[in-house]
Amino acid sequence: MNYGLALSGGGTRGAAHVGVLKALSEADMLPDTVAGASAGSVVAGLFASGLSMEELETAVMHLSKRGAEYLDPDYGGIVELVPQLLTGRPVSLSGFLKGNRLLNYFCRLTGRKQLDEAVVKLVIPAVDLISGNTICFTNMEHVTAVEHVRWEWEAYLCEAMMASSSVPAVFAPRRLRNYLLADGGITNNLPGRLLKAAGAERIIEVDIGGSYQGLTDNSITEVISHSFSIMSTRLKECGSQGEALLLTPPLSPRAGLLTFDRMEECMEIGYRYTKNMLPRLIEALS
Repeated sequence: MNYGLALSGGGTRGAAHVGVLKALSEADMLPDTVAGASAGSVVAGLFASGLSMEELETAVMHLSKRGAEYLDPDYGGIVELVPQLLTGRPVSLSGFLKGNRLLNYFCRLTGRKQLDEAVVKLVIPAVDLISGNTICFTNMEHVTAVEHVRWEWEAYLCEAMMASSSVPAVFAPRRLRNYLLADGGITNNLPGRLLKAAGAERIIEVDIGGSYQGLTDNSITEVISHSFSIMSTRLKECGSQGEALLLTPPLSPRAGLLTFDRMEECMEIGYRYTKNMLPRLIEALS
């Protein structure tokens, strides 16, 4: 159908986006343009690479059981962190996880396709920590200039996906040419406005952030994920683009940044919720 689907970030809660796409596929309502930030970029990139719904579901089920195997801690940097802080030396650790294993997994799934080889029109934002600009990876030819946004047409899909998913402090930022890239959710956690700038006239947004829930503990992952949750909520309040419809699957607050074991549950909730929302979707897009 002639509309764009914008997928928000949300860690492993992003599996809900696969459920959304499955429901849309069964209703013959898949979008012709997709955008995703952070976790949303992973699902958007895999979808745009040409993976079938069955392959997307298989990837979710695989990660739900073996996702922790793709986490590669920077042990050297972690060991050096406290002595560096105590002695005033420059800190070498840029993220607790290197991100290389996940990048390689994304590259295998996408067949190392370049952006221009994607079979669906696509927008994936990441943030350049050098310039402060949002770098939008896309295969769309006609885009509108946006302040503090730079459009990029040359990259592997998997590179864009990993850059957009590199949550600060959790994952090391990704170097790509002259950029040092971090999570696209920093500036555009719900990238509907970027879809509009890329030419999509009708936009459905999927927000998997949910209502804010307080900290369950003081761990670093909780602090980081909750900080992002607050920031993304404020950004959404300021950046509404009058989307045709906003989908908000009711995901469990226990599903978080790296809760791989919750991914199948999130996918199923996203699927059932979207099935129930189909009448409203049809009305919004008609």
